Amino acid sequence: MLRLVPVNHDSKSDFEDTSYARMSIKEQRRMVQESLDKCHCGAYFELLAVSDGDQVVGFMSLFAQDENTIGIGPEIKKRFRAQGYGFQAETLALQYAGQMGYSIASAAVREDNAASIALHEKLGFAVTAHRISRHGDPVRVYEKHLD
Repeated sequence: MLRLVPVNHDSKSDFEDTSYARMSIKEQRRMVQESLDKCHCGAYFELLAVSDGDQVVGFMSLFAQDENTIGIGPEIKKRFRAQGYGFQAETLALQYAGQMGYSIASAAVREDNAASIALHEKLGFAVTAHRISRHGDPVRVYEKHLD
C-alpha cells in the first residue's frame, strides 16, 4: 500500500536516484530540517517520502505559495517510473493538501517532461501560464482546484 511519510534525518539515504542526491550533505540536512519544521523561507514546506511497503520509491514536495495555493512537486525514482506511483502519490498529496485547507494546487512542469505533463493533465490540472524557470528552462504552470 502506497503511503506518504514525512522525511527525517535517516531519510537522506533514500535520496539516491533523485535530484536531492546532487545536493550537498549540508543542503540535504537543511532541507530535511525545514521539512521537520514545516517551514522554508517563512512559508509552509514539507517533503514526504513516497513509500511502497518498506521501500521509498520517490518524494512529494509541498510548498505554500499563499494561504490558498500549495505548490506540489513529485519526484519518482527512475527505476520506479511508469508504474503508477506518480499518479497514486500525487493523488494522496492532493488529498492531504485539501485536508490542510488549501483550495488550489499548482505545479511548474518543464516543457520537455512529457511524463509529468501527462500526469498533471490526467489528474485534472490545467495550464494557466508559460514561463522560464530559475534554471532557464521553459515550463508550463498547471493549477487544479481542490474539492
